[in-house]
Amino acid sequence: MVDIQDVKDYWNNNPVAAAAVPYALGSSEYFEYYNELREQNESIEFSYRLHEYEKFKGKKVLDVGCGNGYVLSKFAQEGAEVFGVDITEAAIDLCEKRFSYLNLTGQFKVANAESLPFEENSFDCVTSMGVLHHTPNTTLAVAEIHRVLKPGGRFIIMLYNRDSFAYEVRMKKEAKSSGKSMQQLINEVDGSENPLGDVYSKDEMKELLSDFNVSEIFAGLVRMQDMNRNKYNPFIYRYMKLRERKKGWFLYAKANKK
Repeated sequence: MVDIQDVKDYWNNNPVAAAAVPYALGSSEYFEYYNELREQNESIEFSYRLHEYEKFKGKKVLDVGCGNGYVLSKFAQEGAEVFGVDITEAAIDLCEKRFSYLNLTGQFKVANAESLPFEENSFDCVTSMGVLHHTPNTTLAVAEIHRVLKPGGRFIIMLYNRDSFAYEVRMKKEAKSSGKSMQQLINEVDGSENPLGDVYSKDEMKELLSDFNVSEIFAGLVRMQDMNRNKYNPFIYRYMKLRERKKGWFLYAKANKK
């Protein structure tokens, strides 16, 4: 099993999407550019539908793996009392800077998703976007989220999709041509030195969330590169969009604590 310290060290040195942003880490330009990048994959409208920001006004919301604070800032802007944890000091620093720029209030801690520093039944909503497939014991992290959620509390999660075009087409072809293992290729999605990534099928997501009442599971995000195409082909892309909710790279789930 990968050591969680290796995960922490990697992400401390490689904050989310930092390599793709041509501005100083933590500057206002950095956040503006990052927002644009993220919203190419997940529009503002989609983000509001997914996270139901307005429903948690006056409620306590926790983001596990809060990154640079993008999701939490939306909850805070809609009036939630927000808390963020991340395994890295770099991420917590970025969250604090984002909230300072936006004149928002939030509480942030360096913490391990597998051992959350909160009492049972503390939160009305917990969200975790593209994070828990990087921790060595994802099952334990989900159990911790279940513990800190209030009865009936909302859990919103995204993991990478095993049944995606990206995994089934691009990665499998690359594995044959390069000699790399599928595990190595999954890790490399987030950087060549990333120590750990993982993928989940819809059934595996259901099993992971077996202690919750799951309301929906669906996929999103398809790109021409997922089909090993460097050039845009409208016919192929139309086919991919029609299959996006099953074959997208991001696998989302919404659930409530039983």
